[in-house]
Amino acid sequence: MESPHLDVFRERELLGSGPSGAVFRAVKADGSVKVVKLLDGMAINRLVLEKACARLERGGWPKGVLEVHEADFRARPAARLTDCLADQQEDGEWRPRSLQHQLDEFPGERSWPVVVGMAEALAALHGRQVAHGNLKPGNVFFDDDGNLVLVDWGLGHMPGVTHLEFTDACLYHPPEQLRSSDGYLEEEGYRWDVFAFGVLAYRLLTGVFPRCHATFQKVAPVCGQTSREGVAADLKKIAVALEGQPETSWPGEPKTPLEEAYREVIDACLALDPLARPANAMEVRRLMREAEVAVEEELKREEVLDQRRRTQHSAWRATVAAGVLTAAVVVLGLLWQWTRSQLEHATIERKAEVDGLTEELRVAEEQRDFAHEAKLSAEQTLRDEASTWLARVKESSAMGDRLFAWAMEEGNRNLPPLDSREVRLGRLENYYVSFLERTEGVAGLEDERARAQLQLAEVSLASGDPAKAAPRLEAAISVAGDLEEAGADLELRLAKDRLFLALLRQKKGAPETEESFGAARQALEAVPQAEVDADRVARLLAILDIHESRQLAAAGEEARALELLHRAAEELNRLAASRPDASILRSELVASYLSSATIQDAMGKLGDARTALTLAVDVLTELIKEKPSDLDLRIDLAGCYGSIAESALIDGDMKTAESMSKAAVSLLEELLPHRPGSAEARSLLAAQRGLMAGILRDRGEGEEAMELYDEGLGLIADLTTGEDADPMARYRFALLTWEKGRMFGFGGDREKEIQNEEQAAAMLEDLLESSHGGLTSEQLRRSLGYILADMGLAAQLEEKKELSIDAFARAAKVWESLSRERPKNEEYQEALEWTRQGLRELE
Repeated sequence: MESPHLDVFRERELLGSGPSGAVFRAVKADGSVKVVKLLDGMAINRLVLEKACARLERGGWPKGVLEVHEADFRARPAARLTDCLADQQEDGEWRPRSLQHQLDEFPGERSWPVVVGMAEALAALHGRQVAHGNLKPGNVFFDDDGNLVLVDWGLGHMPGVTHLEFTDACLYHPPEQLRSSDGYLEEEGYRWDVFAFGVLAYRLLTGVFPRCHATFQKVAPVCGQTSREGVAADLKKIAVALEGQPETSWPGEPKTPLEEAYREVIDACLALDPLARPANAMEVRRLMREAEVAVEEELKREEVLDQRRRTQHSAWRATVAAGVLTAAVVVLGLLWQWTRSQLEHATIERKAEVDGLTEELRVAEEQRDFAHEAKLSAEQTLRDEASTWLARVKESSAMGDRLFAWAMEEGNRNLPPLDSREVRLGRLENYYVSFLERTEGVAGLEDERARAQLQLAEVSLASGDPAKAAPRLEAAISVAGDLEEAGADLELRLAKDRLFLALLRQKKGAPETEESFGAARQALEAVPQAEVDADRVARLLAILDIHESRQLAAAGEEARALELLHRAAEELNRLAASRPDASILRSELVASYLSSATIQDAMGKLGDARTALTLAVDVLTELIKEKPSDLDLRIDLAGCYGSIAESALIDGDMKTAESMSKAAVSLLEELLPHRPGSAEARSLLAAQRGLMAGILRDRGEGEEAMELYDEGLGLIADLTTGEDADPMARYRFALLTWEKGRMFGFGGDREKEIQNEEQAAAMLEDLLESSHGGLTSEQLRRSLGYILADMGLAAQLEEKKELSIDAFARAAKVWESLSRERPKNEEYQEALEWTRQGLRELE
């Protein structure tokens, strides 16, 4: 075989690396794309690879085995050239077309076809006297036509390998291979492959390992990844664990006779005794084909028996039918004779009756005409009365709906306020439940019962109880067709109720939230906008976009979340421009900008986040001009100023940071006398005290900075304890405690620094385990990671080695989790490397 000429490739791109070497995607000058694998000489047996490759090449490459176009296993490093079985994703990354990257599709419809294809490919490999020895999901690929091919034979746990790291291939090895790889040279590798095939087949069919699943699942790489970091395993202990579970069992019964026969073959492959397994994959495929033939013959035999039984049954029915037909002919002949005599006698009698009935018919027709005229007159009278009463009923229903909305209202600008809303909602619920129970089965009340069902669901929504509201709303929707006013207005009302249910579930953190958003969007988009207020529908869809974006951002889909927020902002801007008197639209526009800023800040796009906050400030300023007494708007504006100040501080723009912080403090100090118990306002003011303290600290004004830290802590201390403790206040208190601790550390008092940082870390860990309020888990963990790292450094400087190791280890765990969620975040990667370096220095 020709040696690879790596110099003919105009570009190379690293696809990944493993214990046996690195894999590159390489493009030749002619545009053809190949994969070059450079093998680590200490992790391979060159002679084994060379002989195996020669056997496979001789006579043409077997079907099911990836062809090696060029190879040189004696070079330094050894190299091998194959086709590129990978697809480029939207983000530019290359995703290998391996079974490891498709594990989330198993078990499923493809399970048995892939198992059978794998048996055929392995049989083709064994047919060329080559044992794979390294079978695992990451070494099973699919070519451009979707056909299964095996790769990386002869690698991994092979004889003569001096540098062996743990890979998930060990999870598919039989005990004898785990104890010693030397048997590969003594033709034992075929039975090893049979065992590995059995383990992999069982996992594809059931989703679990046949033995030691709880342990193996912890170290097996997840779908889309080829390894797990930090795994070190004793292969002999794995062998002992496997032998401790000699028997295997299948979950559930087989669905077909063929599946039952296939399972028996796989059970034989999973035998711990090598001699009890099939000798090689060719034997496995032979057993599977024999099972296929046996099942097919049994089906044919059953079909012949069924045909014979149907024939016998048809003959019996024909005999019985003939006897019945003969008897029927005799009986019908006798009846015909008797009927004929009776018909002649009846004809004479009927003639006389017809003459009498003709006269009676004439009289009846005269009476019918008179009754018809009377009926028409009565119907007209009833229609006139019905129209009058129907108009009264409709007006009464409309009045009832208005009173119902008023009874549930919470601060409607168009209605006078009502007190004791919870009491009213409870009374309304009792009334509608009682009405539905009393009218169960009563005819003629379909409209009233349907209306009561809908209003009962809306009472549950207003009460903030999604567990009650969801089934009641579905019940109301199922009978909505019984309402007389069914139409576009009713569709809009039901769609709005679906949206309220989704928002309520999001507020409660219910797992059905995503499904509810989808149902609400579908219902709103189905409302015929030509028959309702189209702007109202557009506003509701914008509100849905804003809240669904928060759901997507929490799930890590920031790009999709920003797309929804951009669409919502555009729609709300359009509506606000066309209806400038509608201040509620601009309030929702502010919510859109603030959500966008939060997501962009989490993504590290600080400039974009500050732009979104600036837009929110502009809208809030206009709203405050219209409603100068609205304190909630002023709190929102102060929050925007504070966020801009924090962003500017991170960018090093001290002038803007001070200016915005002072603007926020001015607003908050003005409104606190009016809202002394506002946890939000006090938390914001405490945050600004901490921000300004940090600026003074950096200027060398330590005493003034410490005073501001104490003042900020004092503002919110009473909000951090008890059952009514505010999550945001606790978060701000933890950050200020941490920053105050750092001040002690700058002054040389490491003991007090460590005490403050321990207190702050404990508070954040409690928040992570309890209700977060408006905080995200990522935000809390990010702050916790920095605090623990600072505590580790302080303990190291204080020569408290155990405490330092513990703090650095906890910090590394936090940064590892964040890096997994955002693998491209440079901040998280740098923080993780810094904490790991701290641990290495302590070893």
